[in-house]
Amino acid sequence: MSPDSEQHELNEKTIRALAQLADGSLGPEETAELEARAAHSFILRTALERQRAGAAALRGLDLQAGPSLRERIAAETAPAPRRTRRRRLALSSALAGAVAAVALAAVLIVTSGGAGLTVTETAQLADRSATGAVAVDPSNPRLLAANVEGVPFPNWSREFGWREAGIRSDELGGRTAQTVFYEKGTRRVAYTIVSGKGISAPAGSAPARSKGVDVHSLADGGRRTVTWWRDGRTCVLSSADVGDRQLIKLATWKGDGAVPF
Repeated sequence: MSPDSEQHELNEKTIRALAQLADGSLGPEETAELEARAAHSFILRTALERQRAGAAALRGLDLQAGPSLRERIAAETAPAPRRTRRRRLALSSALAGAVAAVALAAVLIVTSGGAGLTVTETAQLADRSATGAVAVDPSNPRLLAANVEGVPFPNWSREFGWREAGIRSDELGGRTAQTVFYEKGTRRVAYTIVSGKGISAPAGSAPARSKGVDVHSLADGGRRTVTWWRDGRTCVLSSADVGDRQLIKLATWKGDGAVPF
C-alpha cells in the first residue's frame, strides 16, 4: 500500500474497528487482519496507539449516573402495562446510543490529534518518496518555489552542492507537512516544514545554538534529526547519511538574509 493511500484508509469504518481492537471487543479474525494492516501502515499504527490511550482514559472515568438520570431509569424499568413496553425499549436504545456516541467521540478526539503531532513522527516522512518536482524560485535563486504558510524552502545547490530532488505533501495530526528531498552524490536529506504552531523539541534531544538559531538534535532510528523553528513554524531536517554538524549548518543557513527565520 502506498503512503498516500494510508490516509484515505482511515475512514469511519476503520476508526470504529480500531476502537474495538483497542478495547478488546473486535473478533479474532478481524483483529488479526487489522493488526497486520497496522504493522505496515504508520497512519493506522499511530491511530491504534491513540485509540488504546483513549480507551485507557475512558476506563478511568467515573460514569455513574446522576440522581435525576437514576430516577428516570428506575421509572422506566419499573413494571409497566404491556402497551408501554415498546416505548421503554425505544428510550433504552436511545440512551445506549447516546452513551456509545459519547464514548466514540472521546476516542475520536484522541485519534484526531489529542496527543499532538511530534517531531519524531514528522521525521519519519523522510522514509517516504517524493511525489512531484520542485523548482528554484525565479524571483530569488536562494529559495525554492515551495513554502508552508509563507515559510519557503532554501536552495542549497550553489552554496553547498545539495540539489533539490523532489517534494511531497502530507497531512499529519490535522496539519500540512511539506517535505523537500535534497541529494548530493549518493547522500540524501529530507527537509520538512509543518503548518501551525511550533512543535516542542523531543525530550532528550541535544540543544545547540548556531548563527543565532536554537536547534535540537536527536537520533531517530538509523537517522540523525535536527529540528528548529522558522517564523514560528516547525522545521525538521533528517538524514541517514549526514551527521549533526552538517545538518545544523544546512538548517541555519540564512542565504545572506534571503531565507527568513
